[in-house]
Amino acid sequence: MNHVELVTRLDGQHLEQLPELIEASTVADGHEPLGEHKFLRIQRGDDLAVALLAYEERRLAGYAHTLAYGGQAARRVSCEFVVHPTQRGRGVGKLLLARAIEHAQSLGAHRLDVWAYNDSKTSVHLARQLGFAPRRRLLHLHRHLTSVPRNDAPAGAITRAYRPGADDAAWLALNNRIFSGHPENGCWTIEDLQARLSQPWFNAEDFLVLEVDGTMAGFCWLKVEERGTEGRVGEIYVIGTAPEHRGRGLGKYLVAAALVHLRTRAANVAAIYVDEANTAAVALYEQSGFHYHHVDVCYSRDLRVEATIPASDRVAA
Repeated sequence: MNHVELVTRLDGQHLEQLPELIEASTVADGHEPLGEHKFLRIQRGDDLAVALLAYEERRLAGYAHTLAYGGQAARRVSCEFVVHPTQRGRGVGKLLLARAIEHAQSLGAHRLDVWAYNDSKTSVHLARQLGFAPRRRLLHLHRHLTSVPRNDAPAGAITRAYRPGADDAAWLALNNRIFSGHPENGCWTIEDLQARLSQPWFNAEDFLVLEVDGTMAGFCWLKVEERGTEGRVGEIYVIGTAPEHRGRGLGKYLVAAALVHLRTRAANVAAIYVDEANTAAVALYEQSGFHYHHVDVCYSRDLRVEATIPASDRVAA
């Protein structure tokens, strides 16, 4: 391994090899290795986002990106990483995580979170080696669209398409209120929103806005993509209802409206991610016909204490 480069913005040089690494890993593992939130931040440049690129000779062997959250007194850093399939088993993942730990410590972070998408035995082993323990479990649920439920609207409720520009400020305020305190969804900026509205997959017709008596009261943002062997997948990207409107069946109505819409968009499968700890949401999706597909696990390490690595794991990975 030649070196690990740390950058605060990905430029053309960095992006030359990264798409091939991501594509090769997606094919090998059957799922995308990185989440969109951090990747968009590092693409446009962000003081709290850092990318780490591991090179073997001049070839990109692995990649990680981190994003810092919270003020200095309660700072934590979240990380995702991927190793090229041809470079696995050579210690690249361990090296990237070691550098991520060093970076988080340099920021004064008290905790480092690392996401393992479609958690595997390899993820469990590497996390254990470096002193990480499971913290969150994000369920990935699927539902086929051969049939869809009725979506009768509660009194005064309608759905309409999002209006880019006109709806931005109201939606951003509502989203941050709905997800207040959420580690990823609760502190979006106008830049975060605009970055997604400019993505190739964005379609305003797939962004359902819920109005109750003429006021924005919720939304269901859909992402429709071709995903290899899965076919045409309609992901419920973000969904929520205003706290003052909960308990009226609006969440169930939004899910049903989303499924009806996805069927008109010729999606084969509907998908959604939900935190396992959110039992009410899990129950809603199961009642709407979703079933378990896989789980993403967030592993955490407390940086304020020295991690103890089991003797049996003190070997190069």
